[in-house]
Parts: sequence; C-alpha cells; structure tokens
Amino acid sequence: MMHSVKTAFVNTVSGYGSTGRLIDQLSRMDGIQGKIYYGRKKNLSDMDSYRMTDFFGNVNQALQTFLFDKHAFCNRKETERMIEDLKQFAPDLIHLHNLHGYYLDAEVLFEYLQSVDTPVIWTLHDCWSFTGHCSHYEAIGCDQWKTLCHDCPQLDQYPITFNGKHVAENYERKKKLFTSLGDRLHIAVPSQWLADQVRESFLGNTDCTVVANGISLDTFQPRPSEFKKKHHIENRFLVTACASIWTKKKGLDQLVELAKMMPERSVLCVIGVTKSQIRLFPKTAICIERTDNAMQLAEIYTASDVFVNPTLEETFSLVNVESQACGCPVITYRSGGSVEMITEKTGVIINKNDLAGMRDTIGRMASGELVFSAEDCIENASHYALANMYDGYLKLYHRVLGDAE
Repeated sequence: MMHSVKTAFVNTVSGYGSTGRLIDQLSRMDGIQGKIYYGRKKNLSDMDSYRMTDFFGNVNQALQTFLFDKHAFCNRKETERMIEDLKQFAPDLIHLHNLHGYYLDAEVLFEYLQSVDTPVIWTLHDCWSFTGHCSHYEAIGCDQWKTLCHDCPQLDQYPITFNGKHVAENYERKKKLFTSLGDRLHIAVPSQWLADQVRESFLGNTDCTVVANGISLDTFQPRPSEFKKKHHIENRFLVTACASIWTKKKGLDQLVELAKMMPERSVLCVIGVTKSQIRLFPKTAICIERTDNAMQLAEIYTASDVFVNPTLEETFSLVNVESQACGCPVITYRSGGSVEMITEKTGVIINKNDLAGMRDTIGRMASGELVFSAEDCIENASHYALANMYDGYLKLYHRVLGDAE
C-alpha cells in the first residue's frame, strides 16, 4: 500500500456516536483518502462526506419498518443516488459499518457490490447482519439466528415493527445477499465474542478478523479532579457507571436497585441518564445527563474508586477501557465482549443479574479487602490505544488489497 488508498466508508452516522467517531478516525489514517457515506443526523466530521438520505427518507424507512418490517430494505432511490456518487469516487476499498439505522437499501447496495470487483470490509458492531430482525439477542438468550429466525420475541425492540410476518423472509434475504460476495467480503469485529457469534452464523465461512476498538490515551488518562470535592464526597467510596443511552439491556433497572443497596460509605454516580430516568434513582445517587465532553469523563473516572458495568448484552465495552485508562478498576457482568478487556489485576467479572455479588464486591473494595492498582489498570488499557486499532485495520487493509491484486 505505497499509494494513498481511496476508501469509501458507509455508516448510519458520521462523526456522531461511537461508530461515527470510529469512521472519522479511520478516514484520517495515514495512507487513506477517505470519503464517508452516511444517512442520519448532523455530520460532525470535517472529512469528505455524502449524506444519502434526508430526514423524510429516515422517517419513511422508520414507517416501512414499523408497518412492514422492511428495515434496510427500502429507500431504493436514495441508495441508487449514493452508488452513482460512489462510482465517481472510484474507491480502491469499500469499508461498510452499520447498514441498519433507517437510511439505506442493503439489497441495492449489495447488488452493486456484486457487479464490481472492489474488495469489501464490513465491520460489525452488533448482530443485526445475521438475524431476521434484532441487533442483539444475548439478553433474552435467543439462538434462532443459528438456523432460521421465525417467531421473533423482540419485535418490540429496535428496529421496532408491528408486523412479524417477514422475520424468516428477512433472514433468508440477508443470508442470500450477505454471502453473495464470496471471498471479496472480509468481516472485522471488535471482540472475540462477536467473532465466535459470526462463526456460528450463516456468515461463518467469511474471513473474520478481530480488531479491538481503541481510545485516545491522550484524553483518557489520570487527570486532576475536583469531582469529589464538588459533590462533598471526599471521604466516600465513589462507584461510577456510564452509558451513552441507558436502557434495560444496558442495566438501567439493575443500577436503580444497586443505588438503593449501596454499601456504607459508598455513593453511586450514573452518567448518561435522561431527566425522566434521574427520577428513578434515590436522591443519594449522583446523576449526570449525557456528555460528549471526554475530558469531563476522564476527570470523573479518575475520581472514581470503581467503575461498574451491569450490561446484559455487549459486543465490546469502550467505557470499561476508558475507566481503566484513568486508573479505575472495573466490575462488569459476564456479558458478551464486555469481559475481554478485564484481567484479574484490573477488575472483577460477575454473573449477569447478580446484584448481590456486585454489591458485595463493591463492599470488599470499599473496606480495603480487595485492592487493585491504578498502574495495572493503566497498563492494561494501553493495549487499546488508538494506534493499536489503526495498526490492526491497516494490516487488514494491506492483506485485503494484497489478496485483490
């Protein structure tokens, strides 16, 4: 890869949220001339970009999904226009990310990909690509996706639909489309857990590489913090939890209960809650609405004595890495890829729904019975530096383009 590689990135959002920030970062890698194709929300990246679907197109697909379960199988004209721009860009490599999210017709896209010889990498951030409907299934323990999705128990979950008649049809449709590129398709995943899921799915024969997500260690590192002083808890044991969106599957209900049973001298801080969710917590909890201020997060992580993650399903947990990078150990449920960045020196893994076990572990840490060093946490987090992620993707790009030559 001596020349600049023209790479087209396709994702729901650009520069926004975890996947949007990721493609913005990848498009800035040395040796990459990137263009971002996206379909929703404001573009927060200053890289070359193309929005394929406007607000009304997003609403149209949301309605088509709700009424007819046509998620990612409508907005044909918008996708065709995007492909015309893609042809003009003439990429050496096409790097797909989330194709779901109310913006794109995956069938039109893959029919185009079948017609060209451009190599394709698809980074999976969830399980939508190999199910008949849902993007996650771990919390309910469903394994229909291994054979054929049919009577879906999660029609009321994203992408919400009123019509469950097409689940099996959508499964077969995806299977036919997403296996149609043969060895030109290369899958990347952020965790070994997701790689194992892919291996058991209809994508199991597709080349699959684990490239862990990375964080900025310039941002997430121990920082001077007035957080405890500001909240008058200098002598308290601070337990922190953080999510961009709190849901039942992210562990919201678990946190509310944990807040009511915190060990003596301990206080819970929850980051990312909405105003209505704040009312669910006892007044003893510190509740902070969503923030995109990474420096503020780093200061809170630094002030924290332990980070808790009660997630019930997860492909990879950046917050587990961010907190360790600031010297804070982690207690996490044994959920998907959430455990992969935790070692015996940096935290504790608890079985899902074991709130008593989580409370007891917090108590042991607060009493000094169980101790983790900030240095061990920081050293472990260093394996997830952005530079390592870039290196992983560049090696994958080099291999894929080498295979194509």
